[in-house]
Amino acid sequence: MIPYVRRSKVLEFMHTKDIVFLEEIAKVAGVSLATVRRDLKTLEEEGHVEILSGGAAKIRMNVSEKSLTEKMTLNKDEKLQIGSYAATMVSDGSFIFIGPGTTEYAMIRHLAGKNVTVVTNGAFHIQELMKYQINTIILGGEVLLDIGVVIGPTVIKQISNMNFDKCFVGASGVVPGGHVTTSSIDVAEVNKIALENSAESYIIADSSKINKRSRYTFAQLDNTRKLITTSKVNKTYHKDPRFILADV
Repeated sequence: MIPYVRRSKVLEFMHTKDIVFLEEIAKVAGVSLATVRRDLKTLEEEGHVEILSGGAAKIRMNVSEKSLTEKMTLNKDEKLQIGSYAATMVSDGSFIFIGPGTTEYAMIRHLAGKNVTVVTNGAFHIQELMKYQINTIILGGEVLLDIGVVIGPTVIKQISNMNFDKCFVGASGVVPGGHVTTSSIDVAEVNKIALENSAESYIIADSSKINKRSRYTFAQLDNTRKLITTSKVNKTYHKDPRFILADV
């Protein structure tokens, strides 16, 4: 088996448990303990796992939340590709939800000229939506100033009564098994409701979010809820039916 394919399978298995022992990995992967140690060393260097004493390892939790200013500059070209592709999936007359993240922000300019209504809890989206003259409903509540997200019981009440044609939300991390995660429990709750209340729903995230896990899971990828990303993801995902590559 090709090493990076094997390591991907190892990661997927490790996400099913809090701590795994090397013998378990060797049995699942069908390789020697020496190969497992080499794979784990590589995965640790890449920041995916933490090797523990006693012949065990665990997934390294990625929980830090960058500031809005930092996130706006990261992987900007990739986010624009994803945003452009996602916008092509929105038809005139649609009532859609877009999440509060910077990848969703990159989608807004590509909605210009379409007769759509956007619902969002992204506080920093407002100026961009106004700039492109897009019909907008801003969910009201408390604003988390560092990341520009509107949260709270009022947001939950409002969105619970809405039914969307399509929904596009970002993520802090997507693990190999398809679990979609975020660092904020408040954002997770809003995203979960938006996804459930949508006829079609999509996760949009750049390649840096793949094989990363944050604190709270709010969705599961499957053949009806897919991830829009780019070909920069590991090649093992290029033929995964749950992945849509925006630049291919």
